[in-house]
Amino acid sequence: MSIHRQIDDWFLGYATRAVRSKENPLPRMRGGRGKGLKTGFGLRNLVAAAKKHPEVMVKIPKRLSQNSKGLRGIRNHLDYVSRNGEVELETHTGEKLYGKKDVKRLLHQWQKSGIPEESRHREAINIVLSMPAGTPPEAVKNAAREFAAEQFPNNQYAFALHHEAEREGEPPHPHVHLCVLMQNDMGERLNPRKNDLFEWRVRFAEKLRDEGVQCAATKRPQRGKTQKAENSIVRAVKQRGVQPERVKQWQIELAAAIKEQRGPVHPYLDKAVKTRDELAQEYAQIAQALYRQGYKTEARLIGQLKRQLDTQDFTTRMKQSYRTENAKIRFGQMSQPEKQPAPEIPKKQPAPERQPAKHRSAETDQDYESER
Repeated sequence: MSIHRQIDDWFLGYATRAVRSKENPLPRMRGGRGKGLKTGFGLRNLVAAAKKHPEVMVKIPKRLSQNSKGLRGIRNHLDYVSRNGEVELETHTGEKLYGKKDVKRLLHQWQKSGIPEESRHREAINIVLSMPAGTPPEAVKNAAREFAAEQFPNNQYAFALHHEAEREGEPPHPHVHLCVLMQNDMGERLNPRKNDLFEWRVRFAEKLRDEGVQCAATKRPQRGKTQKAENSIVRAVKQRGVQPERVKQWQIELAAAIKEQRGPVHPYLDKAVKTRDELAQEYAQIAQALYRQGYKTEARLIGQLKRQLDTQDFTTRMKQSYRTENAKIRFGQMSQPEKQPAPEIPKKQPAPERQPAKHRSAETDQDYESER
């Protein structure tokens, strides 16, 4: 097996594209039985991460409402994605849909496949594929089109390109909303897991590179990042002016730690350190193997990633806030100046008596003139 295939299998975490269970020897539908990825994707993404290329984002937004299930849920989502018919939708066949009538016609076609109006289950999965601000929007749309065609060849879907920010406070950036029916033409249902989402990111990154966009798809530990981004649901609740229970509990724990002057303990420090050490060892072995086979530039960049891991900081948000608040308290105590006694104001001295001016005599004036 070539070094590229070895890195690919290590990078994804498993050696085959089709995941098999013990009960069923046949491949089961998880993230979709997509086409195999191009050999060398693991090294390409590691090199891109070392060069600090922007990370692609693929996520499945959580929707806990009953309005997200059945055909009603699909209708609500497509109305949102199409901005009530004002934004173009594109289907798995390449058909372009404009306006509410076209969206309604698509929903009618999907209903014929057996999707009930009301259901206890989600009948479609909603995927967001996005890149940071500055990425060409058409490149993102083209990459999303190719991604969907490869990843879901037997599923019906529709997608639309948005340019605005997804959340308040974010800069506008191109992202695609992809709505995929859970059940494919053969009756199999999608059931994606965490590893499947990562493979989706890798595939989307490949399609973006085909469009000339520099990007990377790596896991946070692989690039020396330990802190997760803020949960989108928590962020949305905070933006509505409500304090989530999770945040309240976090504040209580922080206040107790400050009061008792005990620093917060990283709950998963041992596991994080072990993961870092294992990755650093893997990077060292990969760099050596690449160098021996003549890939000196790639070996140097993998070595750069290893050095990033060696200097990795395991500080949590709780620890950061603890240090910040403690520093404020100490600075507040140090910045209060001691009260000094007011200086005595010297008493006003009487002004000296003015002496009468001396008048020159006539003789003196005459002498002065003569000297000139």
